[in-house]
Amino acid sequence: MARPDKTSDGDALGSTRYRPLNRRRRMLVLLLAVATGVTIVLTLLSPPGGVQRVRKLPQPCAPGQTEHCVGGKAEVIVPPASASASR
Repeated sequence: MARPDKTSDGDALGSTRYRPLNRRRRMLVLLLAVATGVTIVLTLLSPPGGVQRVRKLPQPCAPGQTEHCVGGKAEVIVPPASASASR
């Protein structure tokens, strides 16, 4: 006596064999994946209703000012000249 949930070709629960997607369905899946990715990236870059960030532009140096301004002096650590010549 055959079980009622089996088909004649031996598959349980009917036609569960792998059937590749047709071209139209593949394009739909691809389009949805790209649209989801773009939406996620745009939401991360500029969240809706997010805080408006104010850019603080650096100020140019006043006469005589050498630090904490555009064009100011920066401390640089370099090896002594004799150490680089010995290589």
